[in-house]
Parts: sequence; structure tokens; C-alpha cells
Amino acid sequence: MKKKWGNILIFAIFLVGLITVFYPSISNFWNQHLEKKLMNNYETVVQQLEQQDLTKEMEAARAYNEAHKDNRVPDAFAEGEVKEDAEYENLLNVDQDGVMAILEIPCINVKLPVFHGTRDEDLQKGAGHLIGSSLPVGGKGSHCVIAAHRGLPSAALFTDLNLVRKGDLFFIQVLGETLAYKVDQIKVVEPEETESLQVVKDKDYVTLVTCTPYGVNTQRLLVRGVRTEYTPDLPSENRETRKSLATNYVLAAVISLLLVLVAAVLLWRIGNKKKKQGKNKEKS
Repeated sequence: MKKKWGNILIFAIFLVGLITVFYPSISNFWNQHLEKKLMNNYETVVQQLEQQDLTKEMEAARAYNEAHKDNRVPDAFAEGEVKEDAEYENLLNVDQDGVMAILEIPCINVKLPVFHGTRDEDLQKGAGHLIGSSLPVGGKGSHCVIAAHRGLPSAALFTDLNLVRKGDLFFIQVLGETLAYKVDQIKVVEPEETESLQVVKDKDYVTLVTCTPYGVNTQRLLVRGVRTEYTPDLPSENRETRKSLATNYVLAAVISLLLVLVAAVLLWRIGNKKKKQGKNKEKS
């Protein structure tokens, strides 16, 4: 009977270990599937729009930016009720699903839908545009801020944003156009220090924001890009991909699985040893 329960315990530990090992990779795979579906829908709708409608949408977004240049930008992850703004929610919302653009960071293999605002339900499945900052349509005197979580067990998102370096490129697809940005500044600030997110005259900036240090989240990592000329071959030229162990799911799964196997073997050997000791006592 004891042997039976021992085997059940070992099997249960092994099963729990397997679930723990493969949950992040399976969950991330599913989230990437959902993200891709949202982005494909966005691209399809944009392709179906008439050029005059795209131009009208772009002009409305730029007019909004012009009218909100002096906005005070808050902390992207501050808790609090988000005020409803019908005008804002309708801008760039071509599919009426909240997606306003697509963000791609080739150096860390990230491609995400960008939602209106930084509500937690949206940040669980993509990046969010920080209300108060410029909309992601470019132009001098604009500064768009895009935020995403780091270290979620269910999705990679901005987990590897700390691996981005000065000179790296990232891209924003909006209304059929692709805007390119070259990273020119990387800094860590306190949550309330938002001066670096304000509009700078004659500059076209986009800043990517996430929490840091990893797992502690008491500060903010700001990765700023300045607008640069886009050519179609730029994304393919910038494919040096960097990964941390946290997002290298295959390697992490292999290491974790080995640890689970080692633990299972040790438990089996301990159980076997106790069984032999019991038999020896019975003989004596």
C-alpha cells in the first residue's frame, strides 16, 4: 500500500511539474495567436478602406495631436478610473475593436497590437497607447507613448524591452503607413517622473514604457525612438533577435523539465532506499 501511495506521489509531483513547465509557453503561444488575429483584422480593414477615408482619419489624428501638445502625461501604470473620451476612442479605431496601430520591435521579436488607452484588460493582450500623449501618426512636435507589461506568465509583451539598445529600430504600422524610429535614449525613472514623455518642439518621438526591475516593478524603463526614414528593406535588415531566458520558452522548458525529472528520480531513490531499510529491519 505504501509503495502504491509513493508511486502516486511521484506521479503527482511529475504532473504538476509538467504543467508548471509548459504553461508559460502554451499560454504565450495562445496569446500570440490572438494578437496575430487582431493584427490581421486591422490590416484587412485598412486595406479595404478608400484612400480618401484613410487620409481623413490621418488628418483627424494629427489635428488631435496639435490640440493636445501641452497635455500632462501621467504614469502609464497608475491605478485609477480611466475617463471616457468618445473623440479619442473613435480616432484610428477603424475596426471598432480598440486597435489603433501595430508595433514591431524586430531586435526582440515583438509584434503587438496597440490599443486605445492602458486599461489592464487591454495590457493583458497587447500594448496600450498612453492617453494624453500624441497619437502614433508621426509628425514634428509629437511624442507618442506606448506601454506594455513585462514578466507576465501568460504573454511575453515587453519582457525583453531591456535588451533593446541605442541604434535599434522599431516600427509602427498605422492606416497603411509604416513609421520607423531609431532608439536614441534609454533611461530608468521613477513612476512620477514623466517629464521625459512630454512633446519636444520639432521632434517626432515615440517612447516605449514598461516596469522595471523585472518582477519588482517599482520604476519605469523608457526606450525612446526618434523618427527616421523608412524603406521597405529596413525590417529585414534588423533581424538580430535577442532573448532572455524568460522569453526563451523552449530552453526554459527543457531546463525545467530536467529539474522535474531529477526531483522525481531523487524521490524514487529515497522511497526505494526506505523500502530496502524496512525489509532489512524485518529480516533482523
